[in-house]
Amino acid sequence: MLLLAKPFLSTAFIVARRSVSSSFRPSISPIHSALQFSFPRFQSNLQKRDPEHNKHISADAFEKKEVIKRRIPGERVQGNTLQDRFPSTWKFDLEAMPTLLPRPGVPEPNRYPLAKMYQFLKSKKEPELIYEAEPHKLYFVFCYAFAIVFIVYSVNALVIGRQLTDRMYADNEMNLENWKLDLEYIMHGVIVMVLGLLPLSVGFGFLWLPTRLIRRIWYLPAGAGRGAYIRFTTHPLLPNRPTPIRIMPLGSLQKSITARIYSGKGFYGVNDSSFFFFLRESGKKLPFIVDRKGFFWGDGRIFDLIFSNSSIDEVESSKKIDEVYGDMLKERRAKQQELRKQYGFGWRTKAAGKLMLNDISKIKSILGEDGKTPVKKEEPKKPEKSEETEEPKNT
Repeated sequence: MLLLAKPFLSTAFIVARRSVSSSFRPSISPIHSALQFSFPRFQSNLQKRDPEHNKHISADAFEKKEVIKRRIPGERVQGNTLQDRFPSTWKFDLEAMPTLLPRPGVPEPNRYPLAKMYQFLKSKKEPELIYEAEPHKLYFVFCYAFAIVFIVYSVNALVIGRQLTDRMYADNEMNLENWKLDLEYIMHGVIVMVLGLLPLSVGFGFLWLPTRLIRRIWYLPAGAGRGAYIRFTTHPLLPNRPTPIRIMPLGSLQKSITARIYSGKGFYGVNDSSFFFFLRESGKKLPFIVDRKGFFWGDGRIFDLIFSNSSIDEVESSKKIDEVYGDMLKERRAKQQELRKQYGFGWRTKAAGKLMLNDISKIKSILGEDGKTPVKKEEPKKPEKSEETEEPKNT
């Protein structure tokens, strides 16, 4: 039977090779289609159609184009499956590497004045993507890990606490009366419930935390009779659920008064010792979390302006404040270096001792040499002669 099928197999192999080397034809025969589906391993090198330009390209070029497209902000499909929430490898350093490229048509960071960039943003007629975060897979890993730890600790505390409470009630080592024993049992039960529910609430809080992570932010320009709006997306609480979308007027979502998004460090000027910053909706206490590792429209100055009540001049001058603070730190370090050269080892203690001696000498100079406050001696007053008591002179 194998010998009978051998000619058909060789014919199919030859036809498949010719279909790979040649381009697609407008009309394909049913036999050719059947032969194609019979040999799927030869499909990897077939040409594919580019939907944008409506032409055929090679499979390798199509895959490279798809990879680049997924790295452009706004082009990648953000899923909500379990596979989208967890890393595909245990090498977390690979997940921490940035993957997003700068979006085409966006002003170059740290190049243009803030007023010019903001005017360019306001002139948009369509919603403009101004932020996209890197995949939050590491956030999900750490949040779920801490949630499991606290939930297991809570269940363990409740089980062990109940066993101890029942044992103490059954033993009654202090020979308490029934009503006192019942009261003690209730008190121990309340303590166990509190100690068990506290870590349980913390664990559920870690499960809920990813729902406050912002994934994308759009700037909706002002239109006829309405102001500008902000639209952003977060993660759903459960996987395979629709992506939550929130829309609010510009100014309702603001950063903290003392917080600064723009630091002047990094490609977008937002790198800082903290990996994220908070945006709080007016009237609500729980903030949203924005990862500093991601795509930012322009640079961080735009976000300091949009998510605050500061003017353009105040945002621009905030960088000068940092420069002044940096000059103060440089001056302080220079003074410390001079003291280190002057006193050598233990220069801090020696300098502090010298300051103490100077203070003591100043106090002594104020109090006097004997350490007592000098009292000024008053001269005795001479008795004044009144005109009534004065005797008239004999002439």
